[in-house]
Amino acid sequence: MPGFDPTAYLYTVATTPNVLEDARESHGAVPAPTRWAWLLVGLVSGAAAAVLILGMGAPSSSPASEPPAARAGPTVGGIADVIEGFPDGLVATTRSDGQSLEVLTWPLRGESYQRTIPVGVSHPPDAVAFDVAGRRIATVLPLPGEELGVLYSGIPENANIVATDVTGYAWHDSTASALAYTTYADNELLLWVVGPVLSEPELVTRAVGIEGGVRAWGDWGYAVQDKVNDRVVLFTENGELKDSHPGRVLDSHDSGWLAIEDTELRLLSAGGGVRGLDDPGGGRDVLAANLSSNGESLALLNKDRLVVVSLEDGSQLLESEGRAGVPQLTWSSDGRFVLYPDAVRGIWVVDTRSDEVEAILTTRIFTGLGIAPLSNS
Repeated sequence: MPGFDPTAYLYTVATTPNVLEDARESHGAVPAPTRWAWLLVGLVSGAAAAVLILGMGAPSSSPASEPPAARAGPTVGGIADVIEGFPDGLVATTRSDGQSLEVLTWPLRGESYQRTIPVGVSHPPDAVAFDVAGRRIATVLPLPGEELGVLYSGIPENANIVATDVTGYAWHDSTASALAYTTYADNELLLWVVGPVLSEPELVTRAVGIEGGVRAWGDWGYAVQDKVNDRVVLFTENGELKDSHPGRVLDSHDSGWLAIEDTELRLLSAGGGVRGLDDPGGGRDVLAANLSSNGESLALLNKDRLVVVSLEDGSQLLESEGRAGVPQLTWSSDGRFVLYPDAVRGIWVVDTRSDEVEAILTTRIFTGLGIAPLSNS
């Protein structure tokens, strides 16, 4: 790509191969012995306590934004009984008491239920991300006085520490239970992948000259955000340096296209091509973005609205008001519904077919949101 100097990013490819397995209210660090010794001794009395301290800020008392439609929800019934036409189960993390998290599961048919998970919550909370199957969570919790964080991941009720000194992470955009993360040590950025067995991470590559973290990955490779140079650095699936482009990673699709924000919104191909989106009407100050599973639409979340853009011609398909909470949103598996947490309580549900908007689970504070497609059950 013109203007890109590969020598600006010196790297060494690891020889280790990449082998991966695999309610409404009812309403790395390197996994060396010295690292885990630190976890056993220091984390119990230090990091765990710090996580709880971070979460002790009182929840906001600001009034919730008035939703276009907000119902308390049934005492029984699945999400499909409340949101007509919704095709998936809903999974989410909620802040129960300001110090701990609970995972809420709302099946397509049947009552919602929740379980406490062994992960604290920072204040303000970092988003909790679900994998594509909606079965595993990941989040990075900061430590007082430290620039880097602690990565927790796993089945919600058994989530545990995966690595420390973490600069970023990303779930695979099409494979369940596959997680990539980056750590920083001795002026080197290290890129790791891990499957269902969280204690067995594999080193993909290491690099110097990049200060940032992985933001997206798939069968097409890895996208690492270089914060210092404000660039997206692309690696192949084998960890070889491939390309670089100005901008910020927003999301990826298993087709190999990435949504990025530069001077304007663009689609960046893992193969090197770039395509601009014609005045999508919402590309400024994007908090989060998500490409629909069918690859036809891009949802963009700003502070006080959601914008959905056609990827075919860049035209704006809809715009919906609703204050955003944690910077996160997700599509239903059929590409019809977009969901995101409200700034205070509840979840906004936008039907892109009818343009209807309503709020669900309006008594809860959400820190993470995902879907559980029936195809993955």
